[in-house]
Amino acid sequence: MTETPAAADSERRFHLEALRDVVQAELAAAGLPVAPGDGPMGTAGAVVTVDVPDLHGVLVDWREHDVLVDAAQEAWFEDPHREGEECAAFKRLLSTIGEAMSTAMRAILTAAGLEVSGTDNDYAPHELLITRRVVPSVWRARRDAQFSRRYESMVAAWKVRNAAECPKPDCEHHSGLNVT
Repeated sequence: MTETPAAADSERRFHLEALRDVVQAELAAAGLPVAPGDGPMGTAGAVVTVDVPDLHGVLVDWREHDVLVDAAQEAWFEDPHREGEECAAFKRLLSTIGEAMSTAMRAILTAAGLEVSGTDNDYAPHELLITRRVVPSVWRARRDAQFSRRYESMVAAWKVRNAAECPKPDCEHHSGLNVT
């Protein structure tokens, strides 16, 4: 039986939302502020969203603080043809910030084991597209391994405790455990 397009899209979106959470965690682990895609105005930092409706991957862009954006917009409103030096300076500054943050986020996400490319979006020239995780990041692999060791240790301790309290210590569930 084949999946319906809606079911496939729903599953794809679920996987991309999980990938979005991974991307947010990797950027936050690197120390960058992460603003949710639908976050309130005034938030600054990496904006991470699922590429809806296309579902090509997870989009990452940088949002400057409103102090800078408001000042730039005021300058542009005062110079509608954007021919003055102040508008040129704001354009250079915003472009430099976007390029620097895109380069930094690309390096961080690539080092964290994610597949990253540009989007070629004229309206967001520094936007990144993350399509999949190639390998787990080092910190996440270590944390997951530590969790597994702790869980296994806890399970073993519970088994020993339950065996000690079992009225039939040589039963099929507890035989072979060293209970003293």
